[in-house]
Amino acid sequence: MERMITTVEELKRLEEKAEREYRRLLKKLKDPEYADLRALIMRMAIDAAFHRHLMEALERAYHDSMRLVEEYGSGESTGEVALIPGLPTVVMPLGFGAMGARVPPEEIIEEYLKDFPTEVVLPENGDGKVGELLGRYLELEREMVELYDRLSRRAFHPVVRELVKEIKRNEEQHEAILKKLGEKYSHSAGA
Repeated sequence: MERMITTVEELKRLEEKAEREYRRLLKKLKDPEYADLRALIMRMAIDAAFHRHLMEALERAYHDSMRLVEEYGSGESTGEVALIPGLPTVVMPLGFGAMGARVPPEEIIEEYLKDFPTEVVLPENGDGKVGELLGRYLELEREMVELYDRLSRRAFHPVVRELVKEIKRNEEQHEAILKKLGEKYSHSAGA
């Protein structure tokens, strides 16, 4: 099975190559009769630059995600995390699984990202610190939604505009779940 990062790295290399080629051609297209072609190649070079940087960002995000999973995803001293679709996250005793086999980090990330959680199990009697944190995170999410909305209206590149709209939608999901958690937590802590 081809890993996502392999495709991202290949795309990054191709975008770098395309950008170099477009720049090389732009240097040659000096005559006025090439004005239209020059404008087209300029647009393609700009697109390639944006795409290359997006692939670089995806590459960094992928590697950061892998480090997160390796550091916090399953190496807890109390056991390993078992992600079972539709059920709350479960910490299982070490060695859970076929012959104690470890799940590759990429598959763990894929499982985390498969469905956005809508139900989260909270401890019955939590301290006020979790509620405070949820409130702070909710404020951060609201600010991010507002800023991503502003950016989506101001973004001049169509790929960036659509990407930002999707990021905004994702932040709205974060905001909704944090709001729901905050309400749920304040009820369980006050009970």
